[in-house]
Amino acid sequence: MSKYSKLARGLCDLLIWVALSAASVLLHKLVRPFRRGFFCGDESLSYPYHDQTIGPELVIGIVLGVPTAVIAVVELFKQLPGGPLREAGGGGGGKRDGCRMAHRLGHLYRQALFYLYGLAMVTFTTMISKLCIGRLRPHFYAVCQPMLPDGSSCQDGQNLGRYIDSFTCSNANMTDFQFKELNQSFPSGHASMTMYAMLYLAIYLQAALSTSVSKLLKHLLQFLFVMFGWYVSLTRITDYYHHWSDVLAGAAMGVVFAWLTSAYVADLFAGRRWQKSGYSANTLRKPQVSPKSSTKSQAGGSAAGAAQPPALPAYTFGTLPYLAAHPAQAQAQYAQTYHNYGYVP
Repeated sequence: MSKYSKLARGLCDLLIWVALSAASVLLHKLVRPFRRGFFCGDESLSYPYHDQTIGPELVIGIVLGVPTAVIAVVELFKQLPGGPLREAGGGGGGKRDGCRMAHRLGHLYRQALFYLYGLAMVTFTTMISKLCIGRLRPHFYAVCQPMLPDGSSCQDGQNLGRYIDSFTCSNANMTDFQFKELNQSFPSGHASMTMYAMLYLAIYLQAALSTSVSKLLKHLLQFLFVMFGWYVSLTRITDYYHHWSDVLAGAAMGVVFAWLTSAYVADLFAGRRWQKSGYSANTLRKPQVSPKSSTKSQAGGSAAGAAQPPALPAYTFGTLPYLAAHPAQAQAQYAQTYHNYGYVP
């Protein structure tokens, strides 16, 4: 693929992400949610109103900033100049071949765009669900203080247990934002976005990061990221902004989209997926053996096996020991960039 073809493809992917993100914003701004009724005396709608522990602006900043920053650090510093590969190869390329900043920036752009595309998908799905379901929030009575068409309220005895589908909010202190958000409880947007962001980040670190300092360091980071997403989800219940089922549905949605994006959009584990089936980690294709040559291959199997170099190790961070120890085979057999994120300079 030429340089201009790659550029056109990258711009097309960017336009798709912008269009999907703009569609979510337009849904939130222009489309009114389904107006759902309620039963007077419903205890699940009688919780008091509290300020949010983590507001929507903070959540948007976290899901946009934290994973993008981590991906940038990993993609830019995953192989430092002066590693064993460069030293084994001699002075052929120097610092320019060891750094390859343009190559790093290209991979950073793609990985960040893959993550943002998945975030746009989960946001659009959450917004569609909110508008179609129109479930009332747990603090509905406290914020709205509904008034029936005959002037009575749910505090009146004749309305107890009665289903109300026509009402007006009598609370003069209610803001327009609170009124619009009253019936957008299902599913929880905080839970879906934060669980997607933190779980995708954990999966990305599993695929792209390997540290020699401690084996548990990466897993500790993954655990902390996922626990932060779970904590944000739980605050939506304790703040009385969502029912527990709203949070559970939002978290499950985030988990599903994190798995779909990492496995089929970013394709983070492409190099590992076929190893157990006999596929090559570099080509992802089985070698084609004709029937006529099968006998010859069996007879000279030991000689052919000795001439063929082993497959490259997958998902390293900073060094490739095999290529450093076998520079001649590296130049002859693996001239092209290694399939896995281009870790070979």
